[in-house]
Amino acid sequence: MKKKILIIGFLLLTIALLIIGLTGCGTIVPCTTGTLSININDNYTYWVYIDGNYWGTTNSYGDITLYNVPLGYHTIYVQSTDYWCEGTVYPTINCGVNYVSITVFCIL
Repeated sequence: MKKKILIIGFLLLTIALLIIGLTGCGTIVPCTTGTLSININDNYTYWVYIDGNYWGTTNSYGDITLYNVPLGYHTIYVQSTDYWCEGTVYPTINCGVNYVSITVFCIL
């Protein structure tokens, strides 16, 4: 009798572990933002605007990484902090890391 109870307990535990393992124990959260890595073809600092809103300033090499950028089509505008140089691109942001290179034009 004791052996029968142990076997039934073992089988129930095995079934429970299989159910948890096969169905998962967490929920899948849909991606709503992406990461944007910007490189500008110029070694100056730039103000970065996404859809008209300021998001940050690049380092002196023209690089910046922006987090939690909403998915979808955007206008990215950059303007030099020192000279009259600017550029615009229109990427679509997806889940994960998105790489964008921006060519700027300067008025001298």
